Amino acid sequence: MMTLQKLRMIVMNGQKILQTQNNNEWETMGTIKKVDEGIKPGVYNIYLAKTPSDKNQYEGQIIHVDKDNAVFYQQVNKDFIVHQLNAVDGKPVAGRDVAIQYDGEKATLTLIDMLKNKRSLKI
Repeated sequence: MMTLQKLRMIVMNGQKILQTQNNNEWETMGTIKKVDEGIKPGVYNIYLAKTPSDKNQYEGQIIHVDKDNAVFYQQVNKDFIVHQLNAVDGKPVAGRDVAIQYDGEKATLTLIDMLKNKRSLKI
């Protein structure tokens, strides 16, 4: 039985590092990779991710796609949501802003343009 690792992602200087906690120490997993376009620098504690409920819509940025475990992580406001890859109709791409609408077990992924949602200030 696989236990879910305590996972975080650190983004800085255009690079991303995945780390897992082992005996209260953070250890880097795999290699340092180029960060996906649009993801801001910072520490993403994705181990705090919640599972989606079957009647909700989630709008926010996809921050990490984990093909090995068939999940991907989305930042919704200050929270993280972990979605199952096989539940979602559409291909999640890290760095993209999406709306994910659940209808029971299945979900639909729609790209959204965050710029259109922001009001522009006229000078």
